[in-house]
Amino acid sequence: MMEPGDTKSLQRSDSEESGRGLKVLPVPRRPVITNITCDSFNISWEMEGGGNITHYFIDLNKKEEPKENHFKHKDVPTKLVARAVPLPMTVRGHWFLSPRTQYSVSVQTASKQPDGEYSVSIWSESSHFCTAGP
Repeated sequence: MMEPGDTKSLQRSDSEESGRGLKVLPVPRRPVITNITCDSFNISWEMEGGGNITHYFIDLNKKEEPKENHFKHKDVPTKLVARAVPLPMTVRGHWFLSPRTQYSVSVQTASKQPDGEYSVSIWSESSHFCTAGP
C-alpha cells in the first residue's frame, strides 16, 4: 500500500479532484480501537455518508522506543488493505503486531475504479493504542 500522499497508483479524491468527475469519498473521523489483544484489535470510526467505498486502507505504525538498539532491524510501517466491511472491523496479525507495544493507526476510504486504480479519501487523524501481553 502507498504512503499517505503517494499517488503512484492512486487517484486523489480531494475537493480539487471532484471537478474532474471523481466522487469525493467520506473521510474517516475519530478512529476508535477496542478489544485489544496481543495480536489483534477492533477498529471503527465515524463517517458521514458511504459513497461507493470498496476498501479501507489502514496505516499502522509501531512507536519507536528511544532506547532501542540502533543496529537492530527497524520495523517498517504496515499498510493494510481491507475490503469494506461493517464496522467494527477486526485486524489480526501476529506477523506485524507485537505484544505490549504502542502503535498509531490512521484510516483512509477507497473506491476501486473500473481501470483498477483507486480513488481515495484523505487520511483520518491518528489514534494510539498499546497491545496486550501474551
